[in-house]
Amino acid sequence: MTMDRKAQILQVPYGTRDMLAGEAAARREVAQRVGALFHAWGYSEVQTPTFEYLDTFKSCGQVSSSNFKFFDRSNNILMLRTEMTAPIARLVATRMQREPGVKRLRYEAQVFRYEDAQAGRQCEFSQLGIEMMGAQGAAADAEVIALAVAALQETGLPHFSISMGHVEFINGLCEMAALTEAQTAEVKRCLITHDVVGLEAVICASRIAGPLAEVFKDLPFLHGGPELLERLGRQMLSQRCQHTLQNLREIYDLCAAYGAAQYLEFDLGLIRNFDYYTGMIFEGYTSGMGYPIIGGGRYDTLMAAFGTPGPATGFALGLDRVMLALARSGGLTQEECFDVLVAYEDGALPQAIARSQTLRAAGRSVKLA
Repeated sequence: MTMDRKAQILQVPYGTRDMLAGEAAARREVAQRVGALFHAWGYSEVQTPTFEYLDTFKSCGQVSSSNFKFFDRSNNILMLRTEMTAPIARLVATRMQREPGVKRLRYEAQVFRYEDAQAGRQCEFSQLGIEMMGAQGAAADAEVIALAVAALQETGLPHFSISMGHVEFINGLCEMAALTEAQTAEVKRCLITHDVVGLEAVICASRIAGPLAEVFKDLPFLHGGPELLERLGRQMLSQRCQHTLQNLREIYDLCAAYGAAQYLEFDLGLIRNFDYYTGMIFEGYTSGMGYPIIGGGRYDTLMAAFGTPGPATGFALGLDRVMLALARSGGLTQEECFDVLVAYEDGALPQAIARSQTLRAAGRSVKLA
């Protein structure tokens, strides 16, 4: 065996990491608390396979160079899941289609996506999330956002905020400007990458002028509270844009009824990486982290890809990122504690074992020294 091969077997693959005992215990405790919260809100736990047929993800546009793909023995192309919304949509469309009413589902899963590995960004990571299938309207979106706020509170994060936008606001602006499909895609790319210079170049090349051009230029900076919606509502925007502003305000008001509005702000230039979103979208941030720790939104067309059209909304919480944020804030204890340590003298091992078993039967956690 070569030296390189010997070195390799002592390492983990790129973008993955080991987790030591204390960290694993703290992580499990946070996951259990959030899972219990989801259950308390009426969400039932489901599980899907770690890998699925490539066509499952291709049907909803989730195939890219960041995927991990491989062949099975029959030469079918399989893919490690990159997120959980598409697999759960498949599950609902195939296994739960005869069940009436709204389906509130929750999950805890490992997902895989090739990333430039850095703190908080790995190729293998954990998500906790919920999906509300068959639910339309502001009431469902407000429930999802309020539950996202409650989940972040449950993790113990001292500070966080939720930015809320709407896909249709940007689509409406692009429609007003008569942008082509390619130009619309470029506008969204610039917003995702925060490329202000590129956005201005698209505006100039598209010959957008007047007040509409100013709205486009302001998109990366359209942050604020309800007063932002009121200001934009007074401008000469299309009915499509005005409808999205009204929808966002209705969601906000219902979130206030949940006691969650204090964590919310509007970001009308917000765009998420997944193409299946059709309405309200949101992301959550905490201090010291340059990327979202939670995100989701409405996706009313994804279910149709699996033959069962219907509205849906949901979110995913990045457990790895939350744990990193907790560690950085000093809010994470990584020592695993046990109720009793049983020590013994030479020759007293049988008695120590018996005592340990008695304590365990009584519900205590015991470490035998």
